Amino acid sequence: MEAAALTPDTGVAAEMVGRPVRFESRRYQPTDSYADIACDKIRRGSEVLGASESERRSRLALVRELLGGWGELPAGKPPERACWVAIDGMPFEVSFAWADGQSELRLSLETPSHPGTSLARQEDGRAFTRGLAGRPGVSIERYLAVEDLFTDRDPRGYFSLSHGVAWRGGHPLYKIYLNPAVAGREHAVARTEEAMVRLGMERPWRALADHLGGVHGIAHEPAALALDLSDAREARCKVYLAHTGVTADDIDAQSAVARDHVPGSFARALERVTGHRESGWPKPPVTCWGFSSAQDAPSATLYVPLIPGHSDDASAHDRVAAFMREENVDPAPYTAALDALADGPLTESVTQNFLSYRGGSAPRFAVYLAPGTYRPA
Repeated sequence: MEAAALTPDTGVAAEMVGRPVRFESRRYQPTDSYADIACDKIRRGSEVLGASESERRSRLALVRELLGGWGELPAGKPPERACWVAIDGMPFEVSFAWADGQSELRLSLETPSHPGTSLARQEDGRAFTRGLAGRPGVSIERYLAVEDLFTDRDPRGYFSLSHGVAWRGGHPLYKIYLNPAVAGREHAVARTEEAMVRLGMERPWRALADHLGGVHGIAHEPAALALDLSDAREARCKVYLAHTGVTADDIDAQSAVARDHVPGSFARALERVTGHRESGWPKPPVTCWGFSSAQDAPSATLYVPLIPGHSDDASAHDRVAAFMREENVDPAPYTAALDALADGPLTESVTQNFLSYRGGSAPRFAVYLAPGTYRPA
């Protein structure tokens, strides 16, 4: 790979990472803790999705438990270095998913580690992962098998480790997100490939790499690797590839190797939601590749960038809702979720990070929402 290809203008744009931020909210007070705000978001999201009272209570208790000591810090005193996990710099993000008539609520989180150095966040993330090991259905063995590839004495990149919890019924499901560029973007491909070999995913990984002519350069750069922290056979491994300098049609063609890809669907989604098919999006589109040792080829999901491509949540919503209707999916649950979690009028908020989409006879959608309580200082 040519070093010139890796510039600050390529790869995944992290809007607020490393920048000083200030607290600004219509709904919350500066004295409200991170846990207070996260619990309110999860409560609102649970109500929108029709969770029972007992489910809501259980979720809120878990959120406070997971956030631990830093969750009690006042959100009005942000860390010196904004977090990566949400586009407003907050240390958590809520997302909703809809597929096959079912819905899912999720929370992603990243310790703020005041003052927020990369090394401190990495070490806090490692400790947090080990703390999950005793929970029902949780296994961290796959993570431990690749931990050395995604940690460094001087971590680089936008993040080191972040985590997610999803509620689908039954025990909560936990996930970890790892940074292939932790020792520099020039090493991201090699570290991703070594991880896939160790995890027993070499065959489907090779199918993808061969189809792409090798995973290198900014046209398909590894941005994150995710693992389900589960002992179940269906536990997933995912690789997120960011696409810079390519068209919507290029991304669609690259995705043809996926076992579930519908030709033309990704290009159409990018055009409908962002307004154009050519390269030059303010934030690169991302494809998420799901791997299983039992499958010869991976699955693929498209992540369509919303903010900063759209000026506000209202314009992003209108595009997303129109595309959902084209796909014969009722956008009402999406609209209700956005309205419930918004921190103010949609014409003034900028919280929607990505829309994820997979086409077919039963399209799958998910939307990722920042809390909307931090602004550039």
